[in-house]
Amino acid sequence: MRLHARPFFWCLFAVACIAVLVFATLLQRDVPAIMQVHLDQQHPTAYGMTTLTVHLTDPQGLPIDQALIVSHADMTNMVMGVDQSSVSDIGQGRYRVQLRLDMAGPWAIKITSHAAGFAPLQRTLFVQVV
Repeated sequence: MRLHARPFFWCLFAVACIAVLVFATLLQRDVPAIMQVHLDQQHPTAYGMTTLTVHLTDPQGLPIDQALIVSHADMTNMVMGVDQSSVSDIGQGRYRVQLRLDMAGPWAIKITSHAAGFAPLQRTLFVQVV
């Protein structure tokens, strides 16, 4: 009986090793990214476009291109929001976001980024529109 048990355990060990390798290959974790958001105007006005620059990089500082950038703005003191914005890829991991904030007052602009292989990021920028 001892002779039959050894091949069984070696096969069980081989199957377990292969299962671990397959699991490790299939399980891919998203890498963290870094998002910097800058307001282009020092004092945005209710009569023009508000422009933000978003810069996405990986942990080593390399730019992340072809990301999906979504923005949403809400006033913080009343129920009023802006869902429409334009986002353009300006290269080297930089994206330009333009919104029309139609009313003076405090706004919260939420920027979300999605890029293949990277964890989604979200930043909120608080802006006082004059």
